[in-house]
Amino acid sequence: MPSLKLALLHLAVEHKQPERNRQHLLDLCWEAGEKKAQLVVAPELALSGYSFANIRDMEPYAETADGPTLRELAELCRVFGYYLCVGMAEREPHTGMLFNSAFVLGPEGTVLCRYRKINAEFRWACPGDPDQDNTFTTPWGRIGVLICSDSYHSLMPRVTALRGAKLLLVPANWPPSGIDPLEIWRARALENGLFVAACNRTGQDVLMDCRQASSILVSPHGTLLLRKCARTSKLIRIDLPLNDDGLLKAGQRFKRLAARPRAHMRSCYLNMGGIADLTSFLQLPPPGRLSVWCHCLDPEEAPASRFAALSTTAVSGKVLHILPTSDYSDNELERLRRWCTATGLKATLIRATAAGAAALWFDGKTEPKVYPWDDPPCRDNARFPTFDCGPARVCLMPQAALYHPELVLSGAKEGTDLAVIFSPQFDDTVRLLGGVRTIEQAAVAVCSPEGGGIWMPPQGHRRGEEVLAQPGGHCCLTVDTAVTRNKRFQDRIDYFTLLRNDFPDEGINPQRPPQTRE
Repeated sequence: MPSLKLALLHLAVEHKQPERNRQHLLDLCWEAGEKKAQLVVAPELALSGYSFANIRDMEPYAETADGPTLRELAELCRVFGYYLCVGMAEREPHTGMLFNSAFVLGPEGTVLCRYRKINAEFRWACPGDPDQDNTFTTPWGRIGVLICSDSYHSLMPRVTALRGAKLLLVPANWPPSGIDPLEIWRARALENGLFVAACNRTGQDVLMDCRQASSILVSPHGTLLLRKCARTSKLIRIDLPLNDDGLLKAGQRFKRLAARPRAHMRSCYLNMGGIADLTSFLQLPPPGRLSVWCHCLDPEEAPASRFAALSTTAVSGKVLHILPTSDYSDNELERLRRWCTATGLKATLIRATAAGAAALWFDGKTEPKVYPWDDPPCRDNARFPTFDCGPARVCLMPQAALYHPELVLSGAKEGTDLAVIFSPQFDDTVRLLGGVRTIEQAAVAVCSPEGGGIWMPPQGHRRGEEVLAQPGGHCCLTVDTAVTRNKRFQDRIDYFTLLRNDFPDEGINPQRPPQTRE
């Protein structure tokens, strides 16, 4: 089977030692060429190290695009005929602005792509333009580049895939403390149906210990093809599988992107950055604590005992019970309605029968609210079913929300505190995506007959709280909406590419239509 010979330069970068780092980089690039690599990737800020106090502190370690490092690397590209991606601090010569950049050089030594990090370091770097084209063409297909934490924000990898990338390169400085980058990179591969190759670094920086940081390769199905770490510099080689025509596999990417439910994505572009009080602005219920219970009922259990677990859990206070999709009988629904009315508690579920599926919301006061739940539900421009439940705004979402981050993000910008996702199964992939979805700034609950989970959004660099349920069991987590409304969105996004209705197989070129004056 054809393959692409990939080399990841897992460098021990020394802080503020550009000459030693450059020579080390050149030596490993030479070794990669001797070992017949076709695509070589180096880490983020491979010359300078990572931590700098301010612009003046970084300035001596930044180079222009025609500086010595790229000149020498270009010569190696010409000698060995490979493609090379390297991260470095860039100084723009006309303004003196500093960028955290990645340069891609082709076999002729020319710059094919320059990407400037958008989620840039606050102390010294200018954020990159979200409309910059971060992709380049190769004999194996189109390849994209994002730098380190730009891959953390879901819409940046999504836009890269929409531009035609079938392989995403991530030069990184990302130690495994706090949020594990491996979870992020696996999720980005699954969501977009592309390969993800992340080249991390090793060694100790001023504030970071990267000796346990991993460089990885993930398949479009989320399979981990490579995970390597080393305490000293190491050249990591792997053959990336291609299709029979010698091209990067694209079927999973097309499947994912073509299935995007665009009618529910439009709120992604809303700018909420200047809103200090989301509760007042979006007319949300006053913040507080909601006890959320996820019940993974066994569909084979006798109908008389299916709801028995509910009476042994929370029976008072601000509580939401979530039940999985099943073919509930009329008698079971009536029993649940009476229980909610007697206790004043709220519950939600999906009833699936031969006649179709419907979402039901029991508010403890009236007859349950019923909404058609097609596949996908709410095909038109109507919102997903959304309710105020005690101190929380709750939105019911289909399984597609796991694979399409735009849905949860749009909900979060409309005020969703908790996204409830109904899934037919619960496995490692669903658990991974359920947790990662909280990056969109909402708590997430996933309920299925095979298990479930509830996750709070991450706080800073700390992973959010997670609770899990086994089949036939339940889990509970208190969602504090004072926390879920402390939202920070990354809005430097190419929304034109993200929200276009057409989806050409080779991707969308990030060009704007001509502006007209009225």
